Amino acid sequence: MKKMLAAVSAAVMALSFILSGCSASHHETPQDAVELPDASVGDVVVFGDIRWYVTAKTETGCTLLTEKPVIKMPFRKAEYQATNTWDKSTSRAWLNEKFYNTFTEEEKALIAKTHNLNPANSEYGTQGGSDTDDYIFLLSVDEANTLDSKVLKCGYWHEMDNQWWWLRSPGVNDSYVAYVGNNSEGKNRIDSTGDVAGNYYGAIRPALNLNFTDDTFPTGLNRTPAEVETELAAISGSQIGDVVAFGRYTWYVTDKKDCVCTLLCQGPVAEMPYNEDKTDVTWENCTLRRWLNEDFYNSKFSDGEKAAIITSHNTFIEDDSRYEMDCGNDTDDKVYLFTYSESKTVSDDIRKCGVNWWLRSPGKEQDTAVYILGESADLMGNDVDNSLAVRPVIKVRYSRTQ
Repeated sequence: MKKMLAAVSAAVMALSFILSGCSASHHETPQDAVELPDASVGDVVVFGDIRWYVTAKTETGCTLLTEKPVIKMPFRKAEYQATNTWDKSTSRAWLNEKFYNTFTEEEKALIAKTHNLNPANSEYGTQGGSDTDDYIFLLSVDEANTLDSKVLKCGYWHEMDNQWWWLRSPGVNDSYVAYVGNNSEGKNRIDSTGDVAGNYYGAIRPALNLNFTDDTFPTGLNRTPAEVETELAAISGSQIGDVVAFGRYTWYVTDKKDCVCTLLCQGPVAEMPYNEDKTDVTWENCTLRRWLNEDFYNSKFSDGEKAAIITSHNTFIEDDSRYEMDCGNDTDDKVYLFTYSESKTVSDDIRKCGVNWWLRSPGKEQDTAVYILGESADLMGNDVDNSLAVRPVIKVRYSRTQ
């Protein structure tokens, strides 16, 4: 087999694990990642800055399934066509368009297009739709049945211990889709009866096939100027409420004016405290602000993308502190969190990402911060040293003429 350069230091592996939204809790210890050429079935590898299980391998390629979900989203959004088959699903479109475009061209060159069969539900006869050709896909019931219990269980992900995740197979009827979750005894099971396809609390665990076609293996976010221009062109053509790919993530467009788009990360990128210690704190001096503007900013964007991210001058309004806590001084940030008032400017569907996530506004006490619970803000806040999900915000200038 050709030699592939995939060595990454243990520190980088750990950082990648956190930034991909796959942070470990006190419940579990992450499995060490293995270099792809040396990996066997059941090992964890890093590809595209995400940790994956190797579920099958040959001399020329391998099948990968993400170790953790990458996002919570419905299999099919309710406002789209009635069919819940994989070929017509909004999750398939997202995976093969937005998520796929978070990979670099080098990485895309290794991702094989897979012909997927989508048979009817063997127990209930519900039709599975047409066969598909996918770069990224969800597993079928039959494919999930080949996994061992360690891989089937996605472990602790953000606020859920063993989050349930969608399969692409149909469920008991045209409204339901199969999934993997827990039974009454807490053991993993494949549920072919399924859940309602529009359920926002189901998670997405992408799968893909890699071809070993090059002498070297991509090891970083080496996005070319042409790739950055493609990203910016897509942002330029977007509308408020659209989802765009930029850097390693997908983002909602929440504002657009003067050739600048405000982008809110579509899903959480990590689970971490607002501040490492439980003490009186403001956004200005919290540890989460430092992490976003240093570690996250430097590891998740290429130099060309960084050049497009403008510095945001962030302030607070009176509505942001219902309990008259100190909001701190104005800040200049490359990456930041919404305030309470800013979070109210987006729709319920955009606020709703299936987990609780931090805002930068202070809560009822100076050692608390406001967060989104479901679709609404909890203004009393949560202790700053508790871990909640993080959804970064950036402003991107998509035209160099302004």
